[in-house]
Order: sequence, then structure tokens, then C-alpha cells
Amino acid sequence: MTSNTSASTDQFARRVELIPVAARRLLCLIAREAHHGTLRSKTPGTATLPEVHEACGLDVDAMYSLLKILQDAGFILIDGEYPFETMKLASEIASLSEHCEAAKIQLENVVVDQRFDLLSGRAGAAE
Repeated sequence: MTSNTSASTDQFARRVELIPVAARRLLCLIAREAHHGTLRSKTPGTATLPEVHEACGLDVDAMYSLLKILQDAGFILIDGEYPFETMKLASEIASLSEHCEAAKIQLENVVVDQRFDLLSGRAGAAE
């Protein structure tokens, strides 16, 4: 890993650390729905409000408060009007999600648990 990539990862990790764990979990769920969601008539790389709401198990107010945190932090872009909103991942989280999938790393381990060492192979063999 180059020093630029390492510095970028460290900066991204600091940004992720600033958001609550519940928002991190929702971000991972949005990433999963954007890539593998059940709704096939949507634009590729997007998640819809109904599929995210159904999958997250949160009430609408709690979900919207976490979506606002993610949007304000620049991790997602929300487009459209209720109830037809769509969520698109910001490029850095989309890239991370794709990298994790290709490397068979659970995105939740990196984002929720703050295990950015998994990205560089610095993790212990027990993982």
C-alpha cells in the first residue's frame, strides 16, 4: 500500500469514526442494497428507501435521522421525494464496498468495527 493510499485510508477512517455505530451499520446496509438489493427495476448502484427501510428494522424517524447523518457526512447522496427517495453511495464508500467484496472482506468489519487494517493485509491470521 502506498503512503498516499495509506493517508487516504487514515483520513477516511477518521471520518467514519465520527459517525455513530448505528449510522455505520446503516451505511453498510445501504451499500449491500445498492449492489445486491431485491428491487431490480432501480438504477444500478442505488438503494431505494423502501428496500432500506424494510431491511434495516428501524422506525421511519430513526432511519431518517441516521440517513441525515450519513448525508451530512458525505457518505451518501439522497435523491427524489418521499416515498421514492434513492440513495447512492459517495465514490469512496462505493470503492471501499467493491474492494471489500472482491477481497472477501465483510464491509461491516471495516466500517462498523473500524478494522481498516484488514484492507492492507495487516490483520492477524485469526481473522
